[in-house]
Parts: sequence; structure tokens; C-alpha cells
Amino acid sequence: MAAATALMCHAAQAQMHMVVEATAKDVIGSRLAFAVKERVRTSAGFKLVGTREDALFRMSLVTLDDKGGYFTVYSAVFSAWQPQTGTWTYLDNLVGTCGTSRIAECADSLVASADQVAEEPRAFYRAYFSKEGRR
Repeated sequence: MAAATALMCHAAQAQMHMVVEATAKDVIGSRLAFAVKERVRTSAGFKLVGTREDALFRMSLVTLDDKGGYFTVYSAVFSAWQPQTGTWTYLDNLVGTCGTSRIAECADSLVASADQVAEEPRAFYRAYFSKEGRR
């Protein structure tokens, strides 16, 4: 991973670098993806980055239109970068629905879930990168 050295400097900080990859072709899903990114931008626990190469944590968000235009069906998959193997590791996933009047609530819930899922990787990165820095 090209940015791994730069990420080491940030690993011990409070904010974990996170990329949100969204495939949201429906209107409500697009609004949900935007709201999730906005919450990550203002989060104390995450720093939103634009690419996988700059991230240690990833949310892959896919949405589908309900064909009635009233809600979106979403799937969110959380994964973490494994510096030892140079691969992404699956951590957890969520599936749900979100209506037009609940976009803010759904985005808050998704980012809160990401924060819970990221607790173990955060601890791992702190320990891993502090050991790497001592070598």
C-alpha cells in the first residue's frame, strides 16, 4: 500500500482514515450516501479520505430503489486494511431500508455502527504502528 507510511503517522491519532465507497443510483440512496459522508467528515472518530489507498477503514454502501420512490434498500459492508498482508479484511455488514424522511437518522445510525465496528481495528492499528515505528 503506497500510503502506508503516511498512515502510520495518523494511526495513533483519534481519527481513523475512512473511505466511503457508494454505489447509489437512486435519488434517496444518493442522498443517504451524501449524508453518511457528511457525518464522517464531522466525526471525531473518523477522517474522510477519497481513496482506498489513503484509508485504513472502508464502508462500501450499495443502495437500490424501491421502485415506488419512497425509500431505498441499502447494504453497508465494513472492512479494514491489513498491513501485514496488504489486503482488506471483512468485518461486518448491515442491510436496511431508509425513507425520505429518515435520511439523517439512517446516516447517523450507519456512522455509529461504523464506529462500533472500528473499535477493534483502531486498537490493532495503534499497537501495530507503534511497534513498526520502534523498528
